Amino acid sequence: MSVARPKVGVVSCYFALFEEQMPPGFRDDRAATARAYAELLARDFEVVDAGMLASDADGARANAVLREARPDVVVFAPSMAAPPSYAAHALDEIDAPVVIWNAPTIDRLPDGLTQSQATVNSSQVAAVMLANPLVRKGTPFATLTASPADPEGTAELARTVRAAAVVSALRGATVLRVGAWIPGYLDVESTAAEIGRLGVSEHAVSVEELNGAFTSVDEARVGEALSGLESRGFTRREGPADSRSMRLALALRALADEHDAVAVTVNCHSDLLRWNPEIGITACLGASLLTADGTPVSCTGDLPTALALVIARSLSGRSLYCEFYTPERATGLMFLAAGGEGDPAWADPAHPVVVEPNDHYPGDHGSGTGLSFRLEQGPATALSLSPAGNTWRLAWATGEIVEARYDTVGGPNGMFRFDSGSAYEAGARWIASGATHHNALARGRLDTEIPVLARALGIEEVRV
Repeated sequence: MSVARPKVGVVSCYFALFEEQMPPGFRDDRAATARAYAELLARDFEVVDAGMLASDADGARANAVLREARPDVVVFAPSMAAPPSYAAHALDEIDAPVVIWNAPTIDRLPDGLTQSQATVNSSQVAAVMLANPLVRKGTPFATLTASPADPEGTAELARTVRAAAVVSALRGATVLRVGAWIPGYLDVESTAAEIGRLGVSEHAVSVEELNGAFTSVDEARVGEALSGLESRGFTRREGPADSRSMRLALALRALADEHDAVAVTVNCHSDLLRWNPEIGITACLGASLLTADGTPVSCTGDLPTALALVIARSLSGRSLYCEFYTPERATGLMFLAAGGEGDPAWADPAHPVVVEPNDHYPGDHGSGTGLSFRLEQGPATALSLSPAGNTWRLAWATGEIVEARYDTVGGPNGMFRFDSGSAYEAGARWIASGATHHNALARGRLDTEIPVLARALGIEEVRV
């Protein structure tokens, strides 16, 4: 899936039953309206226009178009009331989320409204008619009503469609696991059956596979990649394990590419990394560089948070792996930080991204290299994804990074203000939500996107 420009299938509908009662050119007018819906969506997405459906046969034809195109999401944008079977045929066995866009094109109904004029403005009826059979089948979908002439409404449409499309980034995806979760970390565990409910599978890297990838990295590539850190704008405080850390970063990149992984989870505190005689360091540098290049990485073997990072990056372009450490009573703010790994896209441009030894977590070969930076101020959404019974739960909270004070923590950090209250009150509700102790921090307030995404995934969502 292309996160920047998802592929969107568009279908509309038309009912010929009313043609004799309608003025000349009615069908052409409805066809032009349907095309305009597709053209509007094409501003933000790669659009596959499956056409205006006027029969079940049209629906079957559209189904063939959608099957071939494999869209990330399908938008049903009816031009008028019509039997829902037309669209149902088009959607049959299409493995993509559905958005029903009711797009009325009139701001105020005219005085002396006629039945013909009412028929022109009956997209609400068509939207309801399709929603009912989708509910009967247990098919999740998102809905919104937005006029094509309303900039705020069309912006909400784009956010809704983009959120639904993220489902396609997870279905059929692979996450690379480099080490099981830390023993006793019950809140980060996940089974193959649990992640399978999201359409995800994992590939567990063996110590032999990791060591082989590590030793096969050419020394010249290591030196070139270390030199390239400055071109990324990083400030470097050289450490004795820099070359080893970059070699590990390149090995992880190769493994992620080999298995076409959308994310990676590592457990540095294991025999694969810190206490592996061949490697013997943390993977903080590799985690940060892979995340910066589009493959988010979580630590401690926390695969659920790796998936939350995919969601954060897909929706906002940023995905910081972090924790809520403590509420600050004097300010009502929550201190959040990571332990040496992070997404440089979150760095405050007024302060340096510092590459330095991570002395807090030494291994058999000393302190691996990590990143430290202050977070950029601005709106943010914290996400936590976790198995919950027979489903998954997405806990989330909107707020903002209001300051970042510390250059001494040894990792990315900042102060988060919850929109819903002080860090004491909101922090207690965060605990009650059943969140994992690791979060994914996304840029912006994703108050439209998260409910849409959760519904499309068929999972629970809890707003804090």
